[in-house]
Amino acid sequence: MTLHCAVDVILGDHAIEDERSRPALIDRAVSLAPETLGLTLAEGHALLHGIQEQMITAQAAAWQTASRPCPACGARRRLKDRRPIVMRTIFGTQTIIAERLRRCGCGGDQGTGITVTPLAELLVRRTSPELLYLETRWGSLMSYGLAARMLGELLPLDRPIGAERVRRDLYAEARREEAELGPEKQAFFEGCQLDLFDMPLPDGPMVVGIDGGYVRDREGSWFEVIAGKGLTSVRRDADDPVGDPASTAPSALGRCFAFVQAFDDRPRRRMFEMLRRQGYQPNQRLVFLSDGGESVRKLQRRISPEAEHVLDWFHIAMRLTVIGQMIKGAGPDIEWRDKHASDLDRLKQLLWNGHVDDAIDQASWIKDDVDADSEEASDIAKTKLKKLSAALAEFGVYIGRNASSVIDYGERYRAGERISSGFVESAINQVVAKRFSKRQSMRWTRHGAHLQLQTRTRVLNGELEGVFRKRWPGFRPAQTA
Repeated sequence: MTLHCAVDVILGDHAIEDERSRPALIDRAVSLAPETLGLTLAEGHALLHGIQEQMITAQAAAWQTASRPCPACGARRRLKDRRPIVMRTIFGTQTIIAERLRRCGCGGDQGTGITVTPLAELLVRRTSPELLYLETRWGSLMSYGLAARMLGELLPLDRPIGAERVRRDLYAEARREEAELGPEKQAFFEGCQLDLFDMPLPDGPMVVGIDGGYVRDREGSWFEVIAGKGLTSVRRDADDPVGDPASTAPSALGRCFAFVQAFDDRPRRRMFEMLRRQGYQPNQRLVFLSDGGESVRKLQRRISPEAEHVLDWFHIAMRLTVIGQMIKGAGPDIEWRDKHASDLDRLKQLLWNGHVDDAIDQASWIKDDVDADSEEASDIAKTKLKKLSAALAEFGVYIGRNASSVIDYGERYRAGERISSGFVESAINQVVAKRFSKRQSMRWTRHGAHLQLQTRTRVLNGELEGVFRKRWPGFRPAQTA
């Protein structure tokens, strides 16, 4: 025995009774097996493709009937001919018959030429917003080739989508967003001090962490990408563990931004828009956290010179940990190692409490002691001590260049404020490393990487759907509680 399954489509008050117009006819043997239970992926594709065809045909016919009268005088315009329009949708490529009308003699039907095709003017982009959204979203999260293969595997497409089409559609959406971004300004608040006093008090300071990464270009060299994340600082509870500085779990849902260094001409505007969407107020304190690298340090002062710039404690502690390991390996005896480890601990405590000048002097004294000991050491020990001396000298220069960004970390920590940019490291991994990984063979132009970064941050921030809804109000209507 065979089980016959037919699906009918009801459009308005009329059902489609012609078997040739039915979306799908499925025959299934009565004997049940795991592989024959329910619909297969191919049958589901055929079913959705058929329903899409019937629905689009009915929608287009009804809309063209309503658009037949002249918009100026209401007279029925004469039909010249009908021409096919090909529309790419998530349920396959559909051919729509579009009516070409003669323009009305009243003159109110303005436009060039003697004919007009209303459906062609409505469907300027011959790809449905839903398909554009999926191409942009998946192309932002994975390689273009893998995104194209996944779309072809899951959606009932007549022919596979090429990786180049995914790339072009993604770039087109990113360029459209870039065109809507406002111009660069020195200040985005145009009120006076009295206006700031009238604003409600913010919940806490806005913390922005910035870090850089490198992407391989087509010539085989590398260019720098800047990524950042903004969080609203939330004070740590009294029962939080001491080993978790600036624990702010409620503020983990921050927003990230990214751009190509030395290519983007509106970094200040880009960061401001990210802060504005996150609820930043002009009377809210803005704090920048970074690793103190030269390019990042110059960039954040150019973006927001009036903000507070803080050197990330995580990177200070990481450098001191490396020096501590070098002391353990270079010391000739236990007494020497213990003495210099104690000196290094004092250096760390000075930095923890914000005594930057004393910390620089302490680093210099440790280096001088190491240099003096290396004169009397053996050749093998001398090599290790010279490496240790060079690391101490480099650390002193690093702290000296970022002296104005060294704060009293202990006081900030006890107040429950952020002192570390660990959340930025995760942002760098999400935005840059997972999509522009060094292990991938793809190489980028600066322009292409910049456009990819804009769509990727939109996806990671959960904003891409809202961007499409702004352009097409009927796109995935927001669910109301």
